[in-house]
Amino acid sequence: MKTLLIISLLLSQFAYGQKLEIEFGKISQKEIEMKSYEKDKRAKAVILYDKGKSVFFDTDNGYDIRFTRHKRIKIFDKSESQYTEVSIPYYVDGYGKTEIVRSIEAVTYNIKDGRLIQKRLDPSTIYEERINEQWYNKKFVFPDVQDGAILEYRYILETPFHFNLPDWTFQDKIPTIYSEYQVSMIPFYEYVFIVQGISRFDYQNSVVANEKRSWGFSNPIEFQDCIYTYVLKDVPAFTDESYISSINDYIIKMDFQLTKFHSPRGGSSNIISTWPSLNKSLLKHKKFGKYLKSSSRIAKKVLEEELNLNGTDNRQRAKQIIDYVKSNFEWNGNYSKYASQSAKEFFNKKEGNSADINLFMIALLNKAEINAKPLILSTRNHGKIPNDYPFDHFTNYVIALINTDSTFLSDGTEELLPYNKLPIRCNNEKGLVVEKEDTPKWISLDNNILSIERDIIRMRLDTISMNVVVQVSIQNTENKSFSARKRFKNDSLKIKEFYSDKVGDIKKIQTIGYESINLPYSMNFETEYETEKLGNNVVIKPFLNLPLSKNNLTKKKRTFPVDFIYPWENEFESILEIPSSFLVSELPRGYTLENELAEINLTYSLDDSILTVKGNYKFKKSTYLANEYSRIKYYMDQIVKNFNQPIVLEKKN
Repeated sequence: MKTLLIISLLLSQFAYGQKLEIEFGKISQKEIEMKSYEKDKRAKAVILYDKGKSVFFDTDNGYDIRFTRHKRIKIFDKSESQYTEVSIPYYVDGYGKTEIVRSIEAVTYNIKDGRLIQKRLDPSTIYEERINEQWYNKKFVFPDVQDGAILEYRYILETPFHFNLPDWTFQDKIPTIYSEYQVSMIPFYEYVFIVQGISRFDYQNSVVANEKRSWGFSNPIEFQDCIYTYVLKDVPAFTDESYISSINDYIIKMDFQLTKFHSPRGGSSNIISTWPSLNKSLLKHKKFGKYLKSSSRIAKKVLEEELNLNGTDNRQRAKQIIDYVKSNFEWNGNYSKYASQSAKEFFNKKEGNSADINLFMIALLNKAEINAKPLILSTRNHGKIPNDYPFDHFTNYVIALINTDSTFLSDGTEELLPYNKLPIRCNNEKGLVVEKEDTPKWISLDNNILSIERDIIRMRLDTISMNVVVQVSIQNTENKSFSARKRFKNDSLKIKEFYSDKVGDIKKIQTIGYESINLPYSMNFETEYETEKLGNNVVIKPFLNLPLSKNNLTKKKRTFPVDFIYPWENEFESILEIPSSFLVSELPRGYTLENELAEINLTYSLDDSILTVKGNYKFKKSTYLANEYSRIKYYMDQIVKNFNQPIVLEKKN
């Protein structure tokens, strides 16, 4: 389970453990000679040192925050290339304020003939990448990385945004020997922070700075920084990423949020202290509530000129409007709960982010006298929403909550989904209805509809080539159907590339139902599958390579849930025609298991020259608790073991 330790940043004097200081560019002999990490011999790299520091500094407009980071990594195997490329994200608010990344330094240290050879980063190779309307990356690649190299970099990020002090992640996908975050607070801003994944630090300290500072010119106010330090040592790699919502939900980290502003002139103000307060601020926001109002004016014209809703009930009208939005406006792939442009610009351009589209769709629905409200959520890759503090940055997406003859949720970004279905990215626990109410209203986003893949395989052994000629039919329903449509785009080449390793040399492809998004999506192949030959015997997998072939649940224990997103089932039926010159030497055993968590069935039947193998495995819940992990892991082991068993055909004498 996700563990949260919530602490208000009030000054207290306590310390335990020890902290470490290292100088940039000063590499120790121990680091040079290090061949592996003692506590994780399999690690291909290890973070030797990672320190972040945030301080408030004077500007013409008051105080901004300067965040400095210094990181050092040991590379045991240069194939661990993800750590040779560094991305530094920074935020732009769209109103003229921006974070600035400066003073990037990076050095590769290689060891040759016992000597340390330095290769510095060429500043001209640093480049910029746009993630979406608000987020950008500064990126660079370490030069000349060899096995045994040490990579070291540091940079400064300056931010005018006080509401979200730079956060800190103590854990990575490789081990971390030492991680430290130091925050120097001034008395005008009060924060809380959430610590995830631990109950205490290896070292924690808070002290008052010796240096005195002042605010104002006439009758200046003197104050001293309060310096907080947090250290973790020997943090293991986060490696268990199978079937989780987001690594952000479980990795060890600190998240800060401004809760109060104490004016030097006197008086204090709370900063969005409740979910209803957050809702009210959204309804007044230029890129949310005001965008809805301006969209409403355009919506009237659309309903009059482009849509004919006469003679339809509320559900039919809602469907028609949602289908209109999906067909006429293109999603640019960016997630947001805030519009990126004016409603007029969006309508003319016919393209925008998820908020541009869904807020406009809500305005259309309301103008057609259909009860629709915004519902904000956090997408799966963004992490779950903690209930305790209404931080604006915990949500990053908006959809529509629609009430006709019944209540349903809708997203206008995905043309391949029915009007009343959500994309998988939105199935993340719960969302908040944005309305002028004093009590927050949360709506479940769990998907409990079973998605099924049905694979029907007809095989005939060619006695000349000793391979099998195969006809395969794969039918998908619900979310599996949407995933297949989105992955393949009904493109025969993409389908062939994906399935050739599973079903053999594909000769012919036919698809059914791509345009009919309310119906299953089917793919049919004609293939020739190469069998394994053992003398006069032929080895055939009755389900080819379509079943689950690897159990990604590898840990003995797990402290967080197994998240499948939705309940799912795979069904198989294989019919093998056996030539008269062959017989089945031995049939594998069948398998049956059923309980409240899962169902597994596998049967074999031989009738003259026809072998029929039927099987299915079903996981009945979208999410399994940590205490159910060992059972789910066992079931998946049994699936991999039993559903991939071959049949041996023996040639008659």
